[in-house]
Amino acid sequence: MTHREELEDQVACADCGAQISRAAERGFAFGEDSVLCFACAERRGGSYDSDEDRWTSAPSLSGIRIPDDPER
Repeated sequence: MTHREELEDQVACADCGAQISRAAERGFAFGEDSVLCFACAERRGGSYDSDEDRWTSAPSLSGIRIPDDPER
């Protein structure tokens, strides 16, 4: 992966603002381009099953603005 690709892979957590890698980290994706870092997703009640490599329960998105969602 080139440096440019690495930069394009980076996204900010919608809660804490930490930069995370979409490819390398287990963030919780929502909306079109939004993500919560793993720590924020767990703090908000999300549960991740590492054996299944998936979120078994979604974190609360309360208080987070979701782009292109008129209700949030």
